[in-house]
Amino acid sequence: MTVSFSLGRYLVALLGEWCFPLVIGMALGIGLSTWQLTEEADLIEQIFTRSMQSVVESCTTSTDPPEIRSPPASGTGPPVAGDGGETG
Repeated sequence: MTVSFSLGRYLVALLGEWCFPLVIGMALGIGLSTWQLTEEADLIEQIFTRSMQSVVESCTTSTDPPEIRSPPASGTGPPVAGDGGETG
C-alpha cells in the first residue's frame, strides 16, 4: 500500500496543525505582557511618588531652635587688607 501525499497537501495539513495554537499562544503572550507592563508602571509610579514625598519632607525647615548655639561673633571687625590670607 502506497500513500500518495503531495507536498502542498502536507503543508496545508501542517499549517492547520500549528496555526491555531500559535495564534492563541501569541494572543495570551501579548495579553500577559501588557498586563505585566501596566503593573510595573503602577509600581514605578508609587515608588517615584514615595521618593519625591521623602525629598520634600527632608527639605522642610525645622521650627525648633538648634540644640547648639552659634559661636559668638568676633569683636575685631572686618578683615583688613594686607593682614594675610589673600591669595594673589
